[in-house]
Amino acid sequence: MTEAQADTFTETRSAGNQSAGVGDCLLLVDDNPTNLQVLYQTLDRRGNKLLIAKNGELALSIARKANPALILLDIMMPGIDGYEVCRQLKEDPETSNIAIIFLSALDDTSDKVRGLDLGAVDYISKPFHPEEVIARVDNHLKIRRLERNLSRRNKELKAANDRMKGDLEAAAKVQRALLPTDPPRAGNSVFAWESRSCDELGGDSLNLFNIDDRYVGMYVLDVCGHGVPAALLAFTVTHTLSSDRSLLVEEEEADGERRIISPAVVAARLNGMFQMDSRSLLYFTFLYGVLDTHTWQFRFISAGIPGPLIVHRDGMTEVHDIPAVPIGLLEDSDYQDTILDLKPGDRLYMHSDGIMEERNADREEFGRDRIRKLLSSSRNISLDTTLNLLLGEVETWHGSESLSDDATIAAIEVRD
Repeated sequence: MTEAQADTFTETRSAGNQSAGVGDCLLLVDDNPTNLQVLYQTLDRRGNKLLIAKNGELALSIARKANPALILLDIMMPGIDGYEVCRQLKEDPETSNIAIIFLSALDDTSDKVRGLDLGAVDYISKPFHPEEVIARVDNHLKIRRLERNLSRRNKELKAANDRMKGDLEAAAKVQRALLPTDPPRAGNSVFAWESRSCDELGGDSLNLFNIDDRYVGMYVLDVCGHGVPAALLAFTVTHTLSSDRSLLVEEEEADGERRIISPAVVAARLNGMFQMDSRSLLYFTFLYGVLDTHTWQFRFISAGIPGPLIVHRDGMTEVHDIPAVPIGLLEDSDYQDTILDLKPGDRLYMHSDGIMEERNADREEFGRDRIRKLLSSSRNISLDTTLNLLLGEVETWHGSESLSDDATIAAIEVRD
């Protein structure tokens, strides 16, 4: 390489393939042609593209055009010195990621620290040894390649995450579409419900619906677990209960009447249909009841879930926890109906265990007693407002709107 070459934008690509940074672009900067030649010969034929500059102004121009992976930069140069070149490159977003190794006879610790503070990645003292230059260059090119690979992978992961987030949001809309939109018809009685997920997709579900002109079905289910698998099971069970009427009603008998299937039989049938898989280990708790709007009898089963909670007109409360095995956990589980006689003014609540099991900062559960007291004290406000008030208290107790478990509740107020 001649001295004239050193004054221009000069490049070469060697045929060798020996370095860790194959195909990387390097810029060599030194005001001494002899030093440039030694550097050039040291790094030649190692598979990299070599650019050279004899002063700081030319180094800045080349770096902004070529954006090399690494610059070997002399410090003591006329005009713009190496420190200023480094500072300008690091302040420019287009060139800030270029790795810079200082070359200098300045061997004082403060000089090295100044260079590193400006953003350089390494420091080689003059006179330098070719083996040291090669080792340091290869090492930093390898780091740069790893950084580029990591950046690319991060972009790919972000794109995949964005796609997954979009899919989850779409699935959440489908899941919300399965929630009831209109209350059942039951005279003047009032229904209310609320369901909040701790993730994009929830493992809780509920429904309130007219089985026929006389009977209203109500259920709350809670799949053990969170995320997509739990949501898929909750979706499947909800869809099955909505689409397969034979689960809830017998075909017409000879007398022309249709028989309502008891909650215990419904639970047993679901238990046979949704046995826990050995891979997913998913099962669900289930509270299902049938309300007779002529007699106001409520016949129900509660399989592993808190039983119905009743608040009477005078504010007195009753809890009816009837232990039974969750759906899908064991084969041949036995379920028995329980009957409650409701009276005008009674409010009946059904909720998943996420409400009572939510913990505060001291790991204390919200508990059933707090639920009872709040529902009793809010007896004279609307049913919708009561549910929102309860879930708001649970969020305050937890310290965040993002609960640790799904929270689902349904209620009816019996009226004359």
